[in-house]
Amino acid sequence: MEGLDLSAVTAPGPSLEGEITTLLHRTSDARDHPALGEQKRLALLQASENGTASGHGHLFLGLVARRAGRPGLCGYAQIDGRTSRRAYAVELAVDPAAEERGKVAEALLSAAIDEVQTRGGGSLRFWASKASPDDDALASTLGFGVERDLVQMRCPLPVPEQLAAKRTLAIRTRPFQPGHDEAAWLTANNRAFSAHPEQGMWELSRLVEREREPWFDPAGFLLLEEEGRLAGSCWTKVHAGTNPPMGEIYVIGVDPDFQGRGFGRALTLAGLEWLAGHGLRTGMLYVDGDNTSAMSMYRSMGFTEDHIDRAYLAQLDPPE
Repeated sequence: MEGLDLSAVTAPGPSLEGEITTLLHRTSDARDHPALGEQKRLALLQASENGTASGHGHLFLGLVARRAGRPGLCGYAQIDGRTSRRAYAVELAVDPAAEERGKVAEALLSAAIDEVQTRGGGSLRFWASKASPDDDALASTLGFGVERDLVQMRCPLPVPEQLAAKRTLAIRTRPFQPGHDEAAWLTANNRAFSAHPEQGMWELSRLVEREREPWFDPAGFLLLEEEGRLAGSCWTKVHAGTNPPMGEIYVIGVDPDFQGRGFGRALTLAGLEWLAGHGLRTGMLYVDGDNTSAMSMYRSMGFTEDHIDRAYLAQLDPPE
């Protein structure tokens, strides 16, 4: 694209990281949605603080876009992935005030494709938050097909009594204890999500990373134990800076050995009750669009669909 300067970075210093963060804030404010997913945001911070977030079979690459002669960034794309699996994901942020925003997005995504191809090819997953027809068109133009919809659902808090009363199963939970419960939670979570592309591959480092986040509150990380084992959990997260502030059912899972007993619904309601008790008036969660049984259960608790984050997938060959 004429007049657009693109560069790739693996180790953004504090100055560039500040420019990227400023762009992400502008984009997030304009769309009322985070411009970069949580895992990518943490990878960006790690790359800035440690000099790189790559290594041990993992790739981090930022693509920054500038207009010649103009201050600041007009666009940013971030590629993360596992080089051993040749599986990568990219997200884009384009300044809402930028000229020819669609062309900036296309240039960034095209550059991401080129970077993956030069590394031997593989799968590239393009995530679009609050997916729009423009995102669909961009993905299609560059050879991506729709792979997956992630639906954000919201509900008013507290849950109305007539809906909460449908929880026929009485459960007793306890708070997560950092330094004690990590191994048991990782085992149960990864068993519950063994076939899930992201949620089923948690490692201890990822969990500890979340425990260091300012929002982490072990009191809102509810564990259910049955028969001497961790049967399930409901991990909540408070988004104090959104409008309105929201309480998220961040991760909820039931070990396969305990599924079919109603623990999923009971844990969800327990998490919503905890959030309501801490002043939140809007509950939120994400669910795969093809998980019709889960969506039906959440609707029965008062949730409605707010928007869709969409994943597009392309299989890329190395250059000839």
